[in-house]
Amino acid sequence: MKNFRIHLLVLALIATVHLHAQKNTSEIYIKGSRFTTPLVQKWINEYEKQNPGVKIVWADKNADDNSVDLSVLTYNDSLQSDKQVIYVGRYALLPIAGKNSLSLAELSKKNLNKRKLKELFFREDVFADDQKDSKSASKATVYSGNGKSSATITFAAYFGYKTADIKGRKISGDDQFLINAVEKDQTGVTFNSLNYIYDTNSRKLRDNIALLPLDVKKEQRKVFASENIDQVIDLLENQNVDIIPVQDFGFLYSKNANPEVGRFVSWVLDNGLIHNHNYGFLKPTVDVLVSQKKQVEGNGYLSSIKTK
Repeated sequence: MKNFRIHLLVLALIATVHLHAQKNTSEIYIKGSRFTTPLVQKWINEYEKQNPGVKIVWADKNADDNSVDLSVLTYNDSLQSDKQVIYVGRYALLPIAGKNSLSLAELSKKNLNKRKLKELFFREDVFADDQKDSKSASKATVYSGNGKSSATITFAAYFGYKTADIKGRKISGDDQFLINAVEKDQTGVTFNSLNYIYDTNSRKLRDNIALLPLDVKKEQRKVFASENIDQVIDLLENQNVDIIPVQDFGFLYSKNANPEVGRFVSWVLDNGLIHNHNYGFLKPTVDVLVSQKKQVEGNGYLSSIKTK
């Protein structure tokens, strides 16, 4: 009988400890784009280390935005009146082809300005003027993403188009598949974010990938020729290169969200941005960062993501 009572006391103690743990554990459900996931996961890992009572969980990819506490917003979109967005970084998009691409060989004869980029990706072929003079000119096959979280949305909007206006073939799923497509297709060209174009460990361009030549200043051209992601990030954070889309991304959440959501977002602004470069992303501009910190503190509200 005595042993039975001890057993009951032990079970009661375990239940109490479990209930106490539940009460002291705060869960945040988050949803985001695949190409930002490595950086966001780094923030989550570091935050949970410092806040063991908090658990940040990735929601199902098909989860409705209203069923999660926090969403990663990577493109311009209208916001519901009860939502707000805090910018935590920027991503840049560069045009690329396979290193052995026939299209690259032709495009290397001409540096691409904004007009030629539009012709290449949206309108008549950029090779059109050369077709009469060069029988070897290859017609480029454009590849672009087809998902809601694809950077294709940003790329098209930057040049004044919609995603449906982009020529060529649409690839479903992660934008990483665009890299695979141009590696296999010698006529293939596409565009992608820095963290997919470069190896974030070696800091160099990924094997079998080459940047399309851009009509930029000589010193800027040297930076891209270096094939070093850190030099490219430094350039894009300190200079405006007009033909390269640079887009803010941020956390979208309800104004009435769990207070822990706001604390996590505030932590990212204060402590997490040191990881942006390592994962291939730019930091917010100084003025945007200042305004975001004020917003988190309850001063001001930004209604849309900005594109530079």
